[in-house]
Amino acid sequence: MKHNKKRNTAFLYESLVKELTKSVVKKLDERKKTIIKIFKESFSKGFPLYKDLLLYKSILENKDKMTKDFTDRFLVETKKDYNSLDRTSIFNAQTKLITQINQQLGASVFNNFIPNYKNIATVGAWFQDNKMNAKNRLITETKIKALLLPKQTNREDMKHIDNLTYKTFVSKFNKTYKNSLKENQKHLLTNYITSFSDNGLGLKTFVNEEVGILKSKISEKLSVKKDSNLEKVLLVLESFNKKPLDEKMVKKLFYIQDLMEEL
Repeated sequence: MKHNKKRNTAFLYESLVKELTKSVVKKLDERKKTIIKIFKESFSKGFPLYKDLLLYKSILENKDKMTKDFTDRFLVETKKDYNSLDRTSIFNAQTKLITQINQQLGASVFNNFIPNYKNIATVGAWFQDNKMNAKNRLITETKIKALLLPKQTNREDMKHIDNLTYKTFVSKFNKTYKNSLKENQKHLLTNYITSFSDNGLGLKTFVNEEVGILKSKISEKLSVKKDSNLEKVLLVLESFNKKPLDEKMVKKLFYIQDLMEEL
């Protein structure tokens, strides 16, 4: 099933979010202002793409535990809402946005790594399933329902960590590793260990900031003296924004932090 990602409003939005994050980390103020301006011109409340994006988010960001019957009805009503929008206005707004990105930011924006791209593409394909045959329509709808229905599990649901438990953990962690870990390493491990409590948001934010700091330090050293090993480390850090954040990447970042402290 072919999918035109540039005609997927959620993909355009997430690509700009990713580009804005990179601009903030790299302190590219003018580029950041340009992206914010484009956001306001395309996704402000009441604009065609704003309404279209809300429908994507109603599926992609849905946290309600739906029953099968409710899911079926929800999808029918969502599809009705999608078809009721002025698709011509949305198409024209997408064209304008694509042109702005190409001319003001560069086509590289469309190559940004989007962690949930598969789900975004699935929702986009489902919205436009009138172009599919019966088999592909059913396959796509099954994938959409999988996003909305609660996942089957044999484990008991994990209890929510309250503030007292969290503070107690952090206090014990810092006391145990006070003399053996660097401050930034403690922050990295703490964010990693507790990442399940906020879907990894705190970890992603910390890693983005830390990678930016480490890259600046390495670039500063390379400007004074060339070092092939440091150049390899810089390439590793550059690759971080092209892959989903996992345990392997956290380990690499931990060792790079240690290396930079030694240097």
